[in-house]
Amino acid sequence: GAKEYAFRNAPSFMSVLNSEADARDALYETEAALDHYFYHDNVAPFIAFRMIQRFTTSNPKPRYVKAVATAFRTGRYEGIGSNEYGDLAATIAAVLLHPEARSVNLDADPFKGNLREPLLKVMALMRGMELQKAEGQPVVRMNELDHKIGQMAHSFPTVFSFMLPEYSPGGRPGNATLVGPETMIMDMPKVVGLLNGMFSLVKYGLSQCYGGFGTDYSHCNEGDFSRATAHLSFSRPYVGTTTEGQRKLTSLNDHAEDVVSELSTLLTSGRLGAENKQIIKDAYIAELNNTVAADPSADALRLAQQLVLTTPEFHTTNVVAKTGALRAQPDPPQASGSPYKAIVYVMFGGGCDSFNMLVPHTCSGETDLYTDEYLEIRQEIALQKEDLNELNGPIANQACETFGVHPQLLAVQELFNNGDLLFFANTGVLTKETDKENYWKDTETQLFAHNFMQLAAQRIDPLKNEDGTGVLGRIRDVLTNQGLSVGAFSIDVNSISLIGKPGLAASPMILSNNGVAQFNHAPSSSDMNAIIESLNGETKAESGVFGEWYSDVLLKSLSHNQLLYNTLEGKTTTVTFPNSHLGRQLGMVARMIDSRIQRGTDADMFYLSTGGWDTHSQVLMNQNNLFANVDASFKAFADEMKAKNVWDSVTLIETSDFARTLTQNGGLGSDHAWGGNYIMMGGDVKGGQIVGRYPDAIKEGSPLNIGRGRIIPTTSWEAVFLPLAEWAGVDKAHFGYICPNKDNFGADHFFDKANLFEPTASS
Repeated sequence: GAKEYAFRNAPSFMSVLNSEADARDALYETEAALDHYFYHDNVAPFIAFRMIQRFTTSNPKPRYVKAVATAFRTGRYEGIGSNEYGDLAATIAAVLLHPEARSVNLDADPFKGNLREPLLKVMALMRGMELQKAEGQPVVRMNELDHKIGQMAHSFPTVFSFMLPEYSPGGRPGNATLVGPETMIMDMPKVVGLLNGMFSLVKYGLSQCYGGFGTDYSHCNEGDFSRATAHLSFSRPYVGTTTEGQRKLTSLNDHAEDVVSELSTLLTSGRLGAENKQIIKDAYIAELNNTVAADPSADALRLAQQLVLTTPEFHTTNVVAKTGALRAQPDPPQASGSPYKAIVYVMFGGGCDSFNMLVPHTCSGETDLYTDEYLEIRQEIALQKEDLNELNGPIANQACETFGVHPQLLAVQELFNNGDLLFFANTGVLTKETDKENYWKDTETQLFAHNFMQLAAQRIDPLKNEDGTGVLGRIRDVLTNQGLSVGAFSIDVNSISLIGKPGLAASPMILSNNGVAQFNHAPSSSDMNAIIESLNGETKAESGVFGEWYSDVLLKSLSHNQLLYNTLEGKTTTVTFPNSHLGRQLGMVARMIDSRIQRGTDADMFYLSTGGWDTHSQVLMNQNNLFANVDASFKAFADEMKAKNVWDSVTLIETSDFARTLTQNGGLGSDHAWGGNYIMMGGDVKGGQIVGRYPDAIKEGSPLNIGRGRIIPTTSWEAVFLPLAEWAGVDKAHFGYICPNKDNFGADHFFDKANLFEPTASS
């Protein structure tokens, strides 16, 4: 290899002494660097383009950008500003007052405008419809908007914020080579989440009702805001046509015209087209004439508000011109015909004490790993050999001929002995292979902390080369680029493991363990969904391209949501799953896998999590319950997959934040550690083996024990997930994207797919 070089006397550009001159020079150098960036020629047009995109239009003309950039440089626009470089008052004045921003004639340009940001839509609804806090509520609290609509203040997913400024969608905007940053975060889950949340706010106030944005539960009776933390107080009651003195009050038709026009002004800045205005007006009048309703005027207003919230004029800044025809029904999703594959990722949240999941049993070498090491270091939290479920042996490449599993893991023992389950030994997050002397400087991840190490197991990107993404999301990206239809679902909880590169695939869906959220539960009128379809009908060629894109995506999203909802409603399992959180989650995964044909999918990525593993006290007692639940749930899932003839198409991988200290603490528990033992199972899995190296020595002073039985892992997450990705269909050429840190390990660190999966397993 290349010869290594080193400085005999390392150069120092500043004095090694802590002097006043050094502090001064450091300040000067920093200021000089910042000035260089700030006054660079590219800064003004860069700022100008970004500001214009956020305030007025996604695709500004060059003269518009030039005017704003000039205002930034000169500090002056139309008499506004300080005449100093970088004056933002002048810059924003140019953004908002330039003719391209204000011209009514240019509004008719189909390529002008943008899709509004989802958070701005929610704020526009609350402001325009006069949100009023309930008595005693100091602030308005909203729950999980980043997950439900894709955006929330101070919750941007990466340093690049929520969207990329150069992102170009499909459809008419993409065909015209336009960019549309906001389109990047509008997919089926976010479309449904945004509309359900806004509908809930209109009907029930701020609450959790049917996908609502609130933090508290309410009665979920339309028009009843008594338990909501806030509600929309905008009201326009209809008082009829009786006379008052010499003046006749507004006719019903005129009243409806006034209400819909005012909603158009407040929610769409007056953009609501004549066709859509008439559709909403007709629906408003029909509801107002409902003689059964207790308050038809309020019911009609809520219906009209919801309908306006579905229009392209509300969601975009385009002028929309419709043909009067309905859109063709979207085709159902179609699979490519590739063999179906599903990866089911189960996180044992809290840190599983996995050295009590997989335990040395029969060891005939010089050192008895069970008696001389395991029993000695574990003391009162050790499992007794006679209680273990012994795995078939001899097991190759390990210090012991046989190992045992926890007494509650009878089904796990059976799956291992039948060749459908394997263990990864001493596995965990690594930046590179390391030892006791160097681990603290070799490891980028903050060790022993739940949040950091659990995220590390989901991301598998310790150097953050693909920051903001997770390992399953990147696998999905590659398969999607190969032309496959790939689903991504987390059960009950959001997970970064499923997040891929922005804009490449639809956002992962968060399912409850009972199913998918239905769009528009309990609609305000029986024909409401049909009216929404009419409001988003076909548009003319001169209609705004972003309005056209929105309506097309909306109706496809609602169709997909309904298909998924209906499909799951008709799916049952042949096996009874445990009525535990993990059991219900795996039951939902089983139903989703059973719906793969109706969903038109080639592959699925699932993430689920089960808690309770942070056993700082009474680890033996707690693990009896935890492992009993795991065993019953894993058995039910395996039996269901076999009954549905898809066991060979499914691989379940289990991980945890970390293992736990081998030494006990004062509460007969164990504390946060590092390397641990994990499960992978499936019909294609080459089971009956322990992959990686179970530590030969684990007592204090042993090479891998950094104190209290915290064991340095010898197998990385990269070594586990790369062959799993290859089994799912990822070519080795993409391994660097799946696990960006892989080149920090030598070739002998990794396992081939053939090591872990049966030869019949298709790629």
